[in-house]
Parts: sequence; C-alpha cells; structure tokens
Amino acid sequence: MMDAADKDRVAAGWFRHAWDDYVDGLPVLIPVLLLQTLIYAPALWLVYRYHSFLPSIPYLLLVVTPVATGANLVYIKLARGSGARVADLFGAFPVYGRALGVSLWLGFLTIAGTMLLIVPGIILYLTYCFSEYAVVDKRTGVKESFALSAAMTEGWKGRLFLILSLTLLVNLMVPEVVMTEGTLSAPSLKFNLGAWNVVSDALKTLVFLPWLRIVMARAYDSLLAPRPPVEDVPEADDQP
Repeated sequence: MMDAADKDRVAAGWFRHAWDDYVDGLPVLIPVLLLQTLIYAPALWLVYRYHSFLPSIPYLLLVVTPVATGANLVYIKLARGSGARVADLFGAFPVYGRALGVSLWLGFLTIAGTMLLIVPGIILYLTYCFSEYAVVDKRTGVKESFALSAAMTEGWKGRLFLILSLTLLVNLMVPEVVMTEGTLSAPSLKFNLGAWNVVSDALKTLVFLPWLRIVMARAYDSLLAPRPPVEDVPEADDQP
C-alpha cells in the first residue's frame, strides 16, 4: 500500500513523462487535433446559422461526442508508446452504442451533481472519469466501465483533481478565437482574430490541453495496472 508521499511521486511522474509523450507524439497529435477541430466546426456553423443551440445538439451528441471519446484512445496509446494513429480518433465508433452511453451518462451525473452545490459533481466526475477511457481501450460495457473507473480512482481523487483543475483553468482563462455570446435561447458567435487571441487559442488547442489529456491518459494507464511498491518485490536471493 502506497503512502501519500509515494502517490505524490507517482502523480508527478504523470506530468513529467506526459510532456515527453507529447513531444514524441507530435507527428500524430497535430493531424488528430486539426481533424478534431474540423469535425467540431459544423456545430459552430449551426449555431451561427440558426442562432440557436438546438440544431447543433444532435450533431454534438451523435458525432462530436464519440470522436472526443475516441481521442482518449490516441492519448492512451501515446502514453504507452504503443503506436498511436490518426485512425484511433474514431476508436469509439466500433463500440458506438456503449461509448455514447458512457459519455452521456457521465455527463448527466456530472451535471446533476454540479447542480447539487458543485462539489458532488466534481466527486462524481473524478470517480467515473476513466469510464470513457475504458470503453475505448478495454471495450468494456457501460456498467463495467463505470465500475472499473470507480475502483481505479479510489484513493487518487485528490491527484486527479489537480489535472481537472488545470484543464478547467486553461479552458476558462485562455482567450479563444471563436466565442459564444448572448443567451441560451438566442446565442450568437463572436470572432476575435486579434494576435493575442490567435496565439493563445493555438497554444491552448495544440499544446496545453493535449499535454493535460496525455497526463490523464498516463494516470489511467498507471492506475489500470498498478505496480507493487519496490519493497514488495522479492529479492533475487529469495527466488527459488
């Protein structure tokens, strides 16, 4: 059983090694990220065209959501050094129903928990965050994906919360080129092509968020198959 200091060292390793994974994986990451942005673009166009979120919801649920879930497979393979490919971006489509079910149920639990004073939503998300990884990596069912995530995250939520906090901070604080304004019933798109917005948005999309997602994939892979502490490994002299 690892103590707090050991867990902190493991979590620090997620961040450190994820940067190496990011740099080594750039030839795959860049086309994956650009393709993902291209796939998301029609949702923005629908909002722009109809000044409503409603026309974009089916596209977001049925296309963008499984693509985002499939992107987890890219990050997992980069973290493992197991030959990530651009085609892995569509890794959720062979298990489309399960992947969609996991993503929608995770989203519902998170939103419902957030409405109950925010903290329950964070706890629920941190408990089941790896369900979207398991369904594309292990091809688990919906129930099994959530059960596996709950088992993996037990005792690690504080370290995972740091990754979540940094991801939210980047998303909230970094300016974007395209922003949604107005009300939920009548939204509109605003384009800001100032140099600072373009550079910051590019850094967010192409550097910071991919790196943090690889950190999360590192955490998933580490907790999926935890290694015994050094002191529990038999010495050579103890071998028969």
